[in-house]
Amino acid sequence: MTSKKNHQLHSMTGFGKADIDLTGYKVSWEIRALNSRNIDINIKLDSPLRPFELTLRKIIQEGLVRGKVDVSLSLEPVGSKKENTSVEEAVDKRLETMMALLKKHLRKKEDLSTDMVWQLLLKEDLWNTSEEVTLWQDEDIILLQKSLGEAIAQTMEFRRAEGEQIHTFLDQELGCIEGAIPEVEQQLSERNQLLREGLEHHTQEIKDLDANRFEQEVLYYLDKWDVTEELVRLSAHCAYFRTTMDGGKITGKKLQFITQEIGREINTLGSKASFAPIQHIVVNMKENLEKIKEQLANVL
Repeated sequence: MTSKKNHQLHSMTGFGKADIDLTGYKVSWEIRALNSRNIDINIKLDSPLRPFELTLRKIIQEGLVRGKVDVSLSLEPVGSKKENTSVEEAVDKRLETMMALLKKHLRKKEDLSTDMVWQLLLKEDLWNTSEEVTLWQDEDIILLQKSLGEAIAQTMEFRRAEGEQIHTFLDQELGCIEGAIPEVEQQLSERNQLLREGLEHHTQEIKDLDANRFEQEVLYYLDKWDVTEELVRLSAHCAYFRTTMDGGKITGKKLQFITQEIGREINTLGSKASFAPIQHIVVNMKENLEKIKEQLANVL
């Protein structure tokens, strides 16, 4: 049985980007998402935008829900900000700043150590050639969040498209498991007949075994090896898996729980079958289930 509903299954893998023009800058978002058990956000911002990191991180978390997410935001100066200070002028300016700091914090020349000099020389703020402090307007922040939303939407569209492929694959593998259930039921009648014939053969060697005792032995083994309940539960779990798969985009964890139940019934079926043809079918069902589990690791 295959699913004919319009599904919303989403992958956790995705990519999105968006560009926007702000005051003095061209801003470019880039999002890359991979599978992860929870949400894991790594965001890289240029220094003028770091005050907004928590707000932007919250938007990303609400928009992408799960996955290992790498987000980068780059600023490219436009207009007057493109005019870079020469290297020589920048060095002179920073050296003056460093000397001013030394005079402020050191009373004696002996207080100055080589390590302290190197720490000052390597201090990032001293060598930042940007002379102006960016003053963001409220409109800039709104546009920044809007462009992030566009990058997230593009990432989710990527996830949806890949989710279609995963859905098709899961539907196919689940259909193989569902299709194997009638095959097992067909083999059960043959197994029960062979069981009865085997017991008859062995009881012929036992004297004074009446018919009632023989029937009791047959019923005992048939009940011990009966897998009707397992087949009913397996069929129900498969139907629930399919309903959940078609029910919404954030279903990955729930589907993993259902596969655990499907696997439990398949394992019990294999252990109770005691019949080679049925065990061969069970092996194929386990193979189908493993393929499903591999794909679910990347489902949102």
